[in-house]
Amino acid sequence: MPRFNAERRRRALLLTKRLEDIAAARRNLVLQLEELEEQAKTMQHEFNVLHNLDALTSNLPDEVLAMIFEAGVLPESSHRQHFGVLVSHVSSRWRKVALGTSFLWTRIVWHARNGHEGVARVSAFLERSRLALLDVSIHQIQREDFSPEFLRLINEQFGRCRHLRIEDGQVVGDLVNSINYLPNAAPLLKSIDLSAGNASATYAKLDMPLFPSGAPCLRTAQLHNIDIKSMHFVLPAFNSVTSLRFTNAWYGIPTHGKYDALRNALMALPSLYHLELQLDEHDYHDTDLPIVLPTVRYMRLDIPPPHLDMLTSSIRAQNLVALSIEWWNGHVSPIGVVDQSTTRFPLLEHLILTDIAVTRPYLDAYAKRFPKIKRLTFHVDPEYKGCDIAHILRSTRFDAPEYGFQENDTSPVCDRLARWPNLEVIALSATNTHLDSLSFDTASMEKLVSLPLCKLMLPNTLDDKAVADAIAQLKSIIQVEDYSLDWPMPFTL
Repeated sequence: MPRFNAERRRRALLLTKRLEDIAAARRNLVLQLEELEEQAKTMQHEFNVLHNLDALTSNLPDEVLAMIFEAGVLPESSHRQHFGVLVSHVSSRWRKVALGTSFLWTRIVWHARNGHEGVARVSAFLERSRLALLDVSIHQIQREDFSPEFLRLINEQFGRCRHLRIEDGQVVGDLVNSINYLPNAAPLLKSIDLSAGNASATYAKLDMPLFPSGAPCLRTAQLHNIDIKSMHFVLPAFNSVTSLRFTNAWYGIPTHGKYDALRNALMALPSLYHLELQLDEHDYHDTDLPIVLPTVRYMRLDIPPPHLDMLTSSIRAQNLVALSIEWWNGHVSPIGVVDQSTTRFPLLEHLILTDIAVTRPYLDAYAKRFPKIKRLTFHVDPEYKGCDIAHILRSTRFDAPEYGFQENDTSPVCDRLARWPNLEVIALSATNTHLDSLSFDTASMEKLVSLPLCKLMLPNTLDDKAVADAIAQLKSIIQVEDYSLDWPMPFTL
């Protein structure tokens, strides 16, 4: 039987008692810390109340505070974080007002990466928005997102959806699946934006009608990477659409019937007023029937220059007043350099060259194509410095030599081009010509004034005194205003 050491035993008992005392003291410290934390919370709450009573917003009625909150979620606001969530964490009063302001929660945004947290967030926003109209955006949707819970949340409230955006499906079928899960009717929907993704090889071929029971309030539609041959599935819902932006439209392979598919789709929109079309190619033959668009007033075309003539030649828009040509590089195809105003666009007044990337654009071809315009606008690509305004002014004069002629050319007048005899306004968004370096001699300006040209719209660069003096001199001869594009923006919410 082992023998116990009495001294060690006494020492162990002493240490045990000491450890118990330390544990008890530690528990007391924890309790003291908890008590101090409670005291701090109480004091902090009282401090916050006193601080808020002295805040400038403390005397604002709840209704006024709610109006301020609503201004924070307007489209032009710059808050990256959701504004309703942001203000609801400032104070208890702000949270109460924010949760009671339904407009703060009408912007429903779903990202695939949000998962179950995203579903909970959408559910909370739908509840807080009450009966207000909704703006729904669905980004990067994936097949696993087609859950009954998520679809129920969206579909149950879709009757009050005002704007719908579905974009960037992970695979081709994702956008199609999401469209197929939408309800049959969209009674209050005003705009829709459907995109199959940004990859050039990702296209969606629709296989079911969109809103077969109708979308009577739908006015604005944007389609991206959609197979043109499946457009007939959306046309019944687009019956009241007035503005259509169709980008990266895909004809499909084989190419047989692609022109007819585009023609039938566009001509099936009886209320179309504003059309923006982006194609990679376009074929048109004399035997093809034209695309007749009697209601279109504004049209923007984005297509490589070799196909531009064929596209414009295939369209008849007798009420078109403004035509914008995107990404023109200053060169033109020699095919069809003829007057297109008389038979195709008889009312065309405003020609816009958008995002041009040349300093001295070749204008003769477009003077021949559209000779009756009254306004010519150069909207310069932001990456470039701008156009040479002196070149543009010289190019629009009656006595300017046709492209390729030298300035001292002595060819007869009949060999020279009378550009735009009805031109009244030239607008330029950027110029690489220093206005103070321009020589506005009386003789040259008298020739300019003799034209119908009566107004220049130039970028606002009046900060420099020398430029201001040059502008003042120019204003003594012709009306000068700040540049504006004068183009409707129906796709900006």
